[in-house]
Amino acid sequence: MRSAIVGLLAAVAWMAPAAVRAQAPDDALAAAWLVLCPGATPGSDLATRCAEISAGGPGSRDGAAAGNFLGEIPGQGRAATRDGSPDEAELRSELGAGWSVFLSADAGRLKRRDGTNEAPFDGDTGALGAGVDWAPRADWRLGLLLSHSREDLDFLASQGRSEARYTGALAIAAWNASDRLALDAYAGRLDGDYELRRAIDYTLLSGVSVNAVARAAPESERTLAGLGLTWSLPRGAWEWQFGAGLDWQRTKIDAYAESGGAGLALFVPGRAITSRRGRVDATLARTYSTGWGVWQPLLRLGWRHEFANPARPLTVRFLGDPAATPVVFETDDADANWGEAGLGAVFVFTGGHSAFVEYRQRFGHDFLQERILAIGWRFELP
Repeated sequence: MRSAIVGLLAAVAWMAPAAVRAQAPDDALAAAWLVLCPGATPGSDLATRCAEISAGGPGSRDGAAAGNFLGEIPGQGRAATRDGSPDEAELRSELGAGWSVFLSADAGRLKRRDGTNEAPFDGDTGALGAGVDWAPRADWRLGLLLSHSREDLDFLASQGRSEARYTGALAIAAWNASDRLALDAYAGRLDGDYELRRAIDYTLLSGVSVNAVARAAPESERTLAGLGLTWSLPRGAWEWQFGAGLDWQRTKIDAYAESGGAGLALFVPGRAITSRRGRVDATLARTYSTGWGVWQPLLRLGWRHEFANPARPLTVRFLGDPAATPVVFETDDADANWGEAGLGAVFVFTGGHSAFVEYRQRFGHDFLQERILAIGWRFELP
């Protein structure tokens, strides 16, 4: 008798709204239909969807859950963890003391594959920067960088899309402690906004099809800071550069309510994505002198370690559910270790101008590929 009572209590606990446990998005929603559908407002679009699912035949709850593509929601913030630090050429310069202006741009590609709880995507990223800095002495440089960046993700399993734009400013500083040792730092804040499109697309065995789009436009805020150390070891025209640093970034996405969605629009609470990343790099460079100045091709290999951004539960609710039944599912863990390779060159021209170009690519990451081409130009003010 006691075992029967224990079993009954366990079954009741599983059916309670609080027990829609953190798990994969599709599994969480498939289980949540049993809790939220009985409370849907009669005559509402959500009640209509629930009635269709109930009469849809075997596998209807699972099929409708998969067709809501909840795994795209944590993916909206995943690109936020890409490196946001200024390029090294923006932090340090071979020009003399005084004022200078610098411009930079980068364009990149992101690909996510092999996730469990987060949807795969292809993405485009880019950033434009313009700044001014002042070197009171040849070994010190202080500056301000204005930055505008974009992150556009196309989710592969649906017509879903996430577009983000960030604009703000970073303070940067660099100090050459000696001919071989340099320190640099940056800190800043960017304000952003998202344009989100979540596709809803499924067909039940009964023949009922739902094809709709839920949209939202939340605002966002990103703060970032970092410290770096570089040790140079010249050997004639060759030079080894060994670097280490820590980059911190926190992106806050405001709560939002979707519009549209044919009764399946969601309320998504505010969330924060924090990345705390360590880096170690080794760079081999060779200096060439020409009539127009000096250029230095370089090859860089690096290692990255993520100290933060673990898997966490994410809770959403359907707007048409008066009981606000929580649907709770897990995000994926961040990859802890991966590598980065870069190939580029630095140019120092006569007349107080310098430039850089670099191609960078991740390797060994569990699920994310990233390729970036960055360029920049700096010139001294009279």
